[in-house]
Amino acid sequence: MIETGQLAGLKAKGKNSSRSSKTSTGLSWLERFGYGLGDMSYNIVFQFVNAYLLFYYTDVGGIHPAVIATLFLVVRILDAIFDPVMGMILDTTNTRWGKARPYLLWVSLPFALFTFLCFTNPHFGPTGNIIYAYVTYILLGMSFSMQTIPVNSLTARITNDVQERTVLTTTRMILVYIGILLSISFATPLATAFGGENQELGFQMTALVYAMVSIVLNLFSFFTVRERIVPKKSEKHGIKMTLSVLFKNKPLLILASSFLAFAIGFNIKLSTMVYYFTYNIHQKELVFWGTVLFFGAALISNLFIPLFSKKWGRKNVMIISAAISLISYIGLHFTPYSSVTLILFWLFASGFFTTPLNTLAWGMIADCVDYAEWKTGVRADGVVISSMSFTNKLGVALAGSFSAIYLGIAGYAPNAEQTVTSLNAIKNMNALIPGLFILLAVLIISFYPLTEKKYKNMMSDLEQRSKQPV
Repeated sequence: MIETGQLAGLKAKGKNSSRSSKTSTGLSWLERFGYGLGDMSYNIVFQFVNAYLLFYYTDVGGIHPAVIATLFLVVRILDAIFDPVMGMILDTTNTRWGKARPYLLWVSLPFALFTFLCFTNPHFGPTGNIIYAYVTYILLGMSFSMQTIPVNSLTARITNDVQERTVLTTTRMILVYIGILLSISFATPLATAFGGENQELGFQMTALVYAMVSIVLNLFSFFTVRERIVPKKSEKHGIKMTLSVLFKNKPLLILASSFLAFAIGFNIKLSTMVYYFTYNIHQKELVFWGTVLFFGAALISNLFIPLFSKKWGRKNVMIISAAISLISYIGLHFTPYSSVTLILFWLFASGFFTTPLNTLAWGMIADCVDYAEWKTGVRADGVVISSMSFTNKLGVALAGSFSAIYLGIAGYAPNAEQTVTSLNAIKNMNALIPGLFILLAVLIISFYPLTEKKYKNMMSDLEQRSKQPV
């Protein structure tokens, strides 16, 4: 909670604050669109990897689920650890294009290359293939960090107006969900079109298409966005002071914890949806329609987020919508496999009502950047943003590892008739288990202290500090 005593106590510290020297409100739709495409380029690949890499490794690469569980956990945690490092690198970056924007240009090619390599089977033998998977996945993860942390930090650098940030983030998330929708829903049809029964060739060529698209989107974003919120030059801070930006940031810790629960539940469902339609429903072609409905609902939901957030507040919208979404997870669990229409309805409902947790969290992280400056006198955009990216990566790591371990324990056998135990495990990972993590996310975000009113008072205080002589 923001207390008036803290406001007074931080005046002296505020003299050396890196308060932004320029503010911004209205943005053009071209820039909003361009910013969204930068995140879209990342998510087209990231969600494709989340949804299909586990399936690719088991059913195409022939790697045992237990081995994949270890691979996912080790590689993604290493990947997540790199995020704070990338955040500190970002904070020290200074170019004529800004701090974050140039990475859209620099990272576009390696990001695309490692995407292609992850879906390329080298045929090095069992051990060689595993080593290859580790190397290519680590490199892809590092390029993920070099892409997403700068993109996410741009929200706080493009504008400092709360409502504009909501519109900017919502526009971005609409484009992200369009990208996810196209990416995941067309993956199986593209793989079939390219390779037919040869899934290895099909997924490799699909990955190549997505990699090329990501390059184009990154470059478009680079040429359309601008960094307006330019921090004033201030003294350099050591690692200890920089880390205090994280550990003294109560809103950030709560937001990140809630988002971690969401990310685990969401990615468990996302990575096992293809199994659900393939083995439980026995209609693999429905992966396309299930994905269209799930992410199409998320896309529609985003259209209403700015209006509802302005009326009721972002925190309340997150809690109410996510609470309603729990009905869909329970409904899916108790729906028989033969009721395909009802199953698709529950997917639509879960996509629609779960979405605000994700969309608003990425917008609120920019507020946590400002809170860190207000609380500690240090503005470290990269470190704060990287903590959210770290949380996302950790959620993906835990979700992927859990899914692989659970499949292995349940006796899952690729390309074979599944036992009742493995079918129940797949169903649980599409219904009850994600629902439990969403419930946990709701409980945690209810403690988030930074309301719109408190944020406005905090920004007013920061503005007053910036006017004081150094």
